[in-house]
Parts: sequence; structure tokens; C-alpha cells
Amino acid sequence: MDRLEITVLVENQPAGRGLLGEHGIAFHVQADGRALLFDTGQGLTLTHNAAALDLDLARLEAIVLSHGHYDHTGGLSAVFERCGAVDVYLHPEALQPKFNREGKDIGAPLEALTALGRARAVRATDKPTEILPGVFATGPIPRRNAFEDTGGPFFCDAGRSQEDTLPDDQAMYAFTPQGVVVLLGCCHAGVVNTLEYIVELTGGAPIHAVIGGTHLLRANQERLEHTAGLLELLGVKLIAPNHCTGLNAQCFLRTRFPERFHEAPAGQRFIFGVNP
Repeated sequence: MDRLEITVLVENQPAGRGLLGEHGIAFHVQADGRALLFDTGQGLTLTHNAAALDLDLARLEAIVLSHGHYDHTGGLSAVFERCGAVDVYLHPEALQPKFNREGKDIGAPLEALTALGRARAVRATDKPTEILPGVFATGPIPRRNAFEDTGGPFFCDAGRSQEDTLPDDQAMYAFTPQGVVVLLGCCHAGVVNTLEYIVELTGGAPIHAVIGGTHLLRANQERLEHTAGLLELLGVKLIAPNHCTGLNAQCFLRTRFPERFHEAPAGQRFIFGVNP
């Protein structure tokens, strides 16, 4: 593609007059003028921020969900009120019940599940899937490195008897003139696992940028070092972690990559391609 524009639509922190923050993430993605949404946040700020940023949700052609937690799916109903029937891409496990360590329901809220009935089609990303020309969802990500974890513990039941390894976790990637741009929702599969898989899927194409939630909130030093080591090895030029990354990991990555680190609050835009 010639031009890729990514706007952080929902994030924990807002940047700019009139924007709102919430615990959640959503990205508005324009690929050569065609628009999609990657995640929808909780639904508390998405439409407000879209209006403040002059982003027309009625022009969306697709919605991709990184996984089934409430802070990534809760805005589905609000989006459908503005965009009409579009295709929704998700892993089938994203719609299953999900609970945290206290047995609290953290899955997609009922109104989001109901809203899926308004989709033009619900498409299962059980393998790498092209969403728009040059823009892909990874589908399920192989868990090949023992030092990575799901960031949990998470469970499939309120009684916390069955661990949820979040097999529905997926990322997005897009081909630009500068290289591959990677978008992360929460990256429960692990940053290293995810990036190694994308390198495999793209035939070793250079990764130019990594943007989004990394779920390094509780990462130990070993995991942080492995993550930074791969970012260095791959020569990633733009590193913009947000949402579930955590302050410690944010500071670690900012210190390790002072020239490459970028903040990514709600309102931040990243442009790649011709005349970025």
C-alpha cells in the first residue's frame, strides 16, 4: 500500500483537548483511504473521541477484535450504531466466557455480543487473514517461548477451575514502504511470540513499527530483556507501547530505545508510506 494512517482512538490516557481516556484500546486504521477498526475499547469514549478527531465511523469497512475481553469489545454496539453492517473478524474463542483472578466477568459484555447480530458477517480468524489489501490479522499465535505468559491468571469460569490461555489473542500487521507495521491489542500471546510469528508470516520482511498493548505489566526482568533483545535484533524503528504495558515496562523500553520510543495515548496519529 502507499499510505497507512493509524489513529489511537481509545487508550488509558488521552492527549489533546476534548479527548477522553478509559481503560481500553481501539485503533482507527486507514489503508490507502479504506478504513477499519482494530478493537473498540469499553465503549465509554470511542464515539466521543472519533467525533473530536474528525473520524467518520460510517466509513468503516471492517472491525477486527484482538481478543474477547471487555476493554476491547465493549464499544461494538456504539460502533454499529454509526457504521451499519460491516464484517467483524475474530477468533471463535473470543466469544467464550472469561474471568479474572477474582472470578469477575471480564468477557465481552452482553450488549457487545448482541451487537454482533448486526454484523454483515462474523468471520473466524483461525488462521492469518487479509482484512484489506496489505492489512492482515495474524489469527492464533504459536506460544513457542517459555518466558512468555498470558499476563494472567485468567479463567474460563467464575469458579476459577479452568485456566484461560487466551487462544483468541491475535495481532494485526500491514505492509508499508518503510516495512511491516504491527498493531497489538493486548498481546497476551507475548511480544516475542507475536513478532517472531509475524516475521515468519511475512517471509522475513523488516518490521518498521510496533504499536499497542504489550501486556508487560507484570513482566520480570528476563522477559523484558528478551523483548528488548528481539526489538533490537529486528531493527524496529518505532516502538509505541501503551494500554496494558505498565509503567515499569514503559520506562524500561524508553530507556533502552530513547530515539525509537513514542508515546501512544488517545489522539496520537502514526502515518507511514508516501509523504508520511
